[in-house]
Amino acid sequence: MESSGGRPLLQQTVVLVVILFVLCLALQCLYDIFLHPLRKFPGPRLAAVGRWYEFYFDVVRDGSYLWEIERMHGMYGPVVRINSRCLHIHDPQYYATVYAGSNRKTNKEWASVAGYTFPHSTLQTIDHDLHRKRRAVINPYFGKRAVTALEPTINERVEVLCSRLVELKGKPDGINLTAAFAALAGDVINFHFYGSHLDTVSAEDFHFPYREAIDELLNIYNITRFLPFDPALLKRLPNSVLDWIVPSFAPVLTARNEQRMRVQTAIEQMERAGKASRGVIVSALLDDKVPAAEKDVERLLDEGETIIGAGIDTTARALSVATFHLLNDKSHLRRLRAALKDQRNDRDKAWSAAELEAIPFMRAVVQEALRLTYSIVSRIPRIATEEALAYNEYNIPPGTPVSQSTYLINNDPTIFPNPHMFDPDRWLRAEQEGVHLDKYMVSFSKGTRACLGMNLAYAALYITIAKFASSLDMDLVGTTAENIQVGRTRLLGFPKAGKFAVHVGRIQVAV
Repeated sequence: MESSGGRPLLQQTVVLVVILFVLCLALQCLYDIFLHPLRKFPGPRLAAVGRWYEFYFDVVRDGSYLWEIERMHGMYGPVVRINSRCLHIHDPQYYATVYAGSNRKTNKEWASVAGYTFPHSTLQTIDHDLHRKRRAVINPYFGKRAVTALEPTINERVEVLCSRLVELKGKPDGINLTAAFAALAGDVINFHFYGSHLDTVSAEDFHFPYREAIDELLNIYNITRFLPFDPALLKRLPNSVLDWIVPSFAPVLTARNEQRMRVQTAIEQMERAGKASRGVIVSALLDDKVPAAEKDVERLLDEGETIIGAGIDTTARALSVATFHLLNDKSHLRRLRAALKDQRNDRDKAWSAAELEAIPFMRAVVQEALRLTYSIVSRIPRIATEEALAYNEYNIPPGTPVSQSTYLINNDPTIFPNPHMFDPDRWLRAEQEGVHLDKYMVSFSKGTRACLGMNLAYAALYITIAKFASSLDMDLVGTTAENIQVGRTRLLGFPKAGKFAVHVGRIQVAV
């Protein structure tokens, strides 16, 4: 078919579409650069147009925008415009203002959390008020009292893991200790949710299918958050279609189906027994105080998967970082072992987190490991919905997404001299000098949206590190600092090459 002018109609249509696209892009450039409310904030012009600049560094160059932001701060100062709508600030003193407590309404930004693909979870909840309601349901299960009650399970799982590692000591290529720690964390958090665990620490090679699902979600995180639709819709596609579009997504669906079966089984068992469950999800589903809308199975599945997933990987990484540095410079290990022995000689008696936290060098090791683990490395903006924020000479309009970087703050040399060095003594020196260094520890974030599992993470770190340090001897195998250093971001931090992992060998019981 041809038009009256002789040109094919399809060709004319394509030309018209291209013209309209170019025109829209030009208008967007003009608005973002010359008319946008953030037009007076410093930063490169390219970054101010849409999200193209960010897309280039985080998708094309695989999670490298963080270091471009760091370069921008070096050129433009402590506040920069990093895309058309968002500002980034690097100022440790201003962190608590951005990540405010309950005195101000703060929302999350959709574009930064869309990549999670768990839209009904508290983690991905954007609205301030809805987040508070959802968090209130779960908070009691992660308070210090609830975590203290979980310590016998942590100790039991650590004992089983230590025994397994001694059995596997002869593996020539070493043991993937990060996978072992993920299995440990998975057993603990699953027990806390469902009242039972899968004994993953006893699995061959510590194989944990749910961790595979986490890895796949992290691998596509930088892509999914740029999609023009809700990435969670991917889960609703037929498997045949999804396998063609995102072949790696299959473990995610498999893990979700397994979680669904566990929830339904736990509900049925509890109803038959006629008594309350020990698991967070089951209790929340059947608690009369929880609004009916919040008892939807899909919402609780999203809630469970995000908290279990977050608890597995972040805890495993922090334990890996601590173990690497203790083995890489065994003077730290000898000192920690002596501090534990000074506290008591009975290595077989189970430690409590409170007891271990009271040992100054033990606490310093844990804090330093957390500082160098960073948790979520990608920026997570907050939006002050009702008031402008004042920063130096700048007035930040309400509704503007503003973020700071955990990685940049934890490596700020004005707060942590020689920041890339593992130096537990920095915490002891600060305490002696009356410096409250903890206020700059942002690995768990701050405010009402700080990490839900912080108390559980601390308990697992204290108990596991103490048990390993006091009862096992081992050496690093094929692992250097490059294997755990952050060189690219996919929500969490990854080394420039390969996977984040610590391998150990020559494991034996300490004498």
